[in-house]
Amino acid sequence: MTGILKFRFSLAIAAIAFFCVIPAWADPPSQVGRLSSISGAVSIRPASLNDWGPAALNYPLTAGDDLWADVDARAEVHVRSAAIRLAGSTEFSFVNLDDNIVQVSVSEGTISVNLRTLDQGAMFEIDTPNATVSLISAGSYRVDVNQNEQTNVTVRAGRADVTAGQDVYTVSAGQTSVIAGVDAISYYVTSAPRMDEWDSWSLARDRRDDQAAATQYVSRDMIGYEDLNESGSWRVVQGYGQIWTPSHVSSDWAPYRSGHWTWVAPWGWTWIDDASWGFAPFHYGRWAYLDARWVWIPGAVAARPVYAPALVVFVGGASWTPAGGDGIGWFPLGRGEVYIPPYQVSTAYVQRINVTSVVNINVQVIQNFNSSRVVYANRAAPRAVTVVQRQAFSQSRPVGSAQLSISSAELTRAPLMGMTATIAPQQASIIATPAASRAPVAQPARDVLARPVFSRTAPPAAPVPFVQQQKLLAARPGQPVDPSALSDLQITPQPAPVVVKVVNPATLNRPTVAVLKTPPPAAPAVVKAATPVAPNDSRNAAAQPNAMKASPKGAVANSQASASAAALIATLKTRTIPNADQALANARKVAGIKLDINATAQQLTVQKTALARAEKEMSDKNYAQALQDATAVQQQVDAIVQRIQAATQAGANVRR
Repeated sequence: MTGILKFRFSLAIAAIAFFCVIPAWADPPSQVGRLSSISGAVSIRPASLNDWGPAALNYPLTAGDDLWADVDARAEVHVRSAAIRLAGSTEFSFVNLDDNIVQVSVSEGTISVNLRTLDQGAMFEIDTPNATVSLISAGSYRVDVNQNEQTNVTVRAGRADVTAGQDVYTVSAGQTSVIAGVDAISYYVTSAPRMDEWDSWSLARDRRDDQAAATQYVSRDMIGYEDLNESGSWRVVQGYGQIWTPSHVSSDWAPYRSGHWTWVAPWGWTWIDDASWGFAPFHYGRWAYLDARWVWIPGAVAARPVYAPALVVFVGGASWTPAGGDGIGWFPLGRGEVYIPPYQVSTAYVQRINVTSVVNINVQVIQNFNSSRVVYANRAAPRAVTVVQRQAFSQSRPVGSAQLSISSAELTRAPLMGMTATIAPQQASIIATPAASRAPVAQPARDVLARPVFSRTAPPAAPVPFVQQQKLLAARPGQPVDPSALSDLQITPQPAPVVVKVVNPATLNRPTVAVLKTPPPAAPAVVKAATPVAPNDSRNAAAQPNAMKASPKGAVANSQASASAAALIATLKTRTIPNADQALANARKVAGIKLDINATAQQLTVQKTALARAEKEMSDKNYAQALQDATAVQQQVDAIVQRIQAATQAGANVRR
């Protein structure tokens, strides 16, 4: 039998159910995003819900998922070889995520991206309310979106194409592009500011990841590798290859016991581990009980290992009622044991998800697989089987506190269920708010959520709301809904997590970097300036107006300089300078702040005087000089604000 196979689990017997040929469909992504670090109040809104809940460490993120890092919070997401970090007051979404596309959006706040590799044909796109940032090489990037929807794109290393309005232009290493406005887009490129405290923290995290010795044993594309060396040790065992043993775990510790189960589409029941290192060992590889300890076997190094929701075998079922109640149990797959996903996949996918841990996995092995005939190595291992009540399982309760005490005899007679729990999910299975938490879940303001973002890549179809899937999920408990069945549902519209406006690539143009372009006749004044003349270069400043008057092209450029300078001066007067004054006012309230308040205020006064000079130059029709001086003011004020914010944050940290 060749072609695409459809895998199902029988609800009545322990064997893997029938296979039948069906039309081709897309396999789920082999990669997910991992919420790898949380500090402060971080919330999540999964793709199929319109409700926010507290984010859990190690939650797997995919297309349609939203994150909110509240004031003073931080979060870190790893996807493939990239690290994405969210500063406080940041709204972030995965617009699309598959094996070739990482498309994210930022409606407000700050993210940093360290992109270690960018494979040929792969795409990494960041969408904001007025610009699209396409990363075109490995490097270090930062995107800031303020409350006024101004976007700053900073490239420390690498290159990025920025699409603003109908123009696309390149921002290179050491540069920052500022994009303002939504209906009337203005932008310019200048030198990148000095690194602030946020940049330093992100850089320290990058160095930690780069120094992770686990890359000697696993691929960098194995999500979660960076946490292994700090939390365990490696050694070689004959017949097993490289194995990893966790440190600082209790004597009765066992895999898949300290955490909870969550329903994550399109994979279904997914294990979320509590440990800081608890991602890679529970979504890749296998476990074994050696020398009275549990060890993890990552298997052969693969260029792109395939993510699995959980590599376990379930026991229990409707006919099994242990003394502790209506139970569902599971144990980890062992060395060389085949994993057959409960969700729709192709034969090639099954081969790829097993190739690192199973030798000679092929179509015949897959077709002939029957879990009822397998003698699983870990089923009889000490403390291998974990059992909880089915209600605790479906409500995503912590397994450690919900675990039932089941005798060995009862566990022996528990039937094998295969590789999914025959339990239908409920909304609490997706995001479960702790019962002890009565405080409202932090979430972004409505106007932030309502902001559309601009994209060069069309997003996938909106996910089907969970409430509209529940009947189908109840009909086949434990199995995700067929994509074909989802497409047949009559979908009731719900508020979209992200509203994306797709730019038509055919309408884009790439302006010459050295030329100021004329704005469209019907459009308001638009800044379309590339890297401005260096503020201290008086020779260029003096020569610029004469060059403009020398030819028709000079006249056009002079007109453009007028529009550009007017727009930038207006932004400085209405946004940049008032924001700086407010930042300084906030800093005055921080006791013991390490900042010379009076000197900083004087620096701002100097820049306000320089801005007044630029306005005077505008009235004298010296537009090029006005643009040059206004650009210098923007750079200086940005640097002052960054120093104020860094000192304010440091003072706040000391108080905590």
